[in-house]
Amino acid sequence: MATIGRALQQVKSQLDQFVAAHQIEELCRDNGQAFRRGKQGGPAGVVHLMLLQLLAAVSMAGLRHVGKLSVSKQAIAKARKALPLGVWTELIRRVCPAGPPLSVWRGLRVMAADAMSFLTEDTPQLANKYGKARNGKPSADHGRPTPKLLALLDLAGGFVHQVIALPWHRQERVCLGRLLEACGPQALLLGDRGMVGFAQLALMLKAQVHGCLRLPRWLVVHGRGKANHRLLRRLGKQDLLVSWRKGSRPVGWMSKAAWTALPAGLTLRQISFRLTRKGFRTKWAWLITTLSDPTAYPAAELVELYRKRWQVEVCFRDLKRTLGLGRTAARDVRGVRKELLAFVVLYNLVRQVMAAAAQRQGEEPDRISFVDALRWLLWSEVGDDLIDLVANRKRQRDTQPRMLKHGRRKYARLNKPRDQLTRPASLAKL
Repeated sequence: MATIGRALQQVKSQLDQFVAAHQIEELCRDNGQAFRRGKQGGPAGVVHLMLLQLLAAVSMAGLRHVGKLSVSKQAIAKARKALPLGVWTELIRRVCPAGPPLSVWRGLRVMAADAMSFLTEDTPQLANKYGKARNGKPSADHGRPTPKLLALLDLAGGFVHQVIALPWHRQERVCLGRLLEACGPQALLLGDRGMVGFAQLALMLKAQVHGCLRLPRWLVVHGRGKANHRLLRRLGKQDLLVSWRKGSRPVGWMSKAAWTALPAGLTLRQISFRLTRKGFRTKWAWLITTLSDPTAYPAAELVELYRKRWQVEVCFRDLKRTLGLGRTAARDVRGVRKELLAFVVLYNLVRQVMAAAAQRQGEEPDRISFVDALRWLLWSEVGDDLIDLVANRKRQRDTQPRMLKHGRRKYARLNKPRDQLTRPASLAKL
């Protein structure tokens, strides 16, 4: 029978498929870190122990018992602190799939960018670095530093390719350039309304990355347009070709030289669609995209592709709730960043198990249960064949109320039966 003690060997086995122990040591040397192989097994052993702690959800004091090691928690903490931050960053890149991308649409690799928040310990250093959320209600967690995690994900496989920790008040758009480097050319980036702007779209085109973003209402072209946003011609039903002109003043997060280097205008495509919900009024929404050819990239398929971006919220739930990233334990900035990256490495390892199970069972990767893959990784032994994992059926879930029975943070208390406040699912139509 498998035990948690044997889970350490399973973590080593899974990670060694992508990054061997000697490669982790080479990464330490490249970062100028000297090391010695003690009872923990050197830098590779420290990485394995940290992943095991997150996987088994144990404290630092209990980790030495789980890992079957005769070392103190102080020794483990000291070794973890000495491990360079660049090692974890490189591990994220290497644990992601190296073969053909899992999500391809009409020859373009589909990526999604979004942000989520999490909590840290309330220390002066973390409060000064990340700031505190101001939209929460009084609770046990209210008043803690609240960083934002900006992530770049593969839409189909759910793998995280890039993560950036931002202060609470920082907008995601200021880090768009770093995300575009991770996307690579001939990619399609899906984003929300927080990433829309002339500078953002111009940077995408410069990096040879196409964008498909939700358009804020105040930027929508109605009729012939106005100011710097004008209608060029109609491409089809609710499908417009529009022109955006550069403003006279640079945006606050970009230097004047970089703003001057941007083109004077952009030719973009604006698509309108309806959000219908049974028993409710129809609402309108808009997309702005750099894919201006209506024949090669039909509007209906773009709307359906953008609808799948909601899957990012499921990935964040797996990372934040299932793995436990909702609140970190480190008490300094460097420790928080290491813990954050370790969570992402473990998340990608679970996603690798899901991808292997999906290929074996003939299912889509996002249909495989994340929890079931996590349990297999924790309780199986080295050498065990991958069994059939639980495959979630496709379903369209009704919109749940943003309330909880035990209200905390910004959510109100659920004082009525849930079925009275649940709304039918929303459908997107041209």
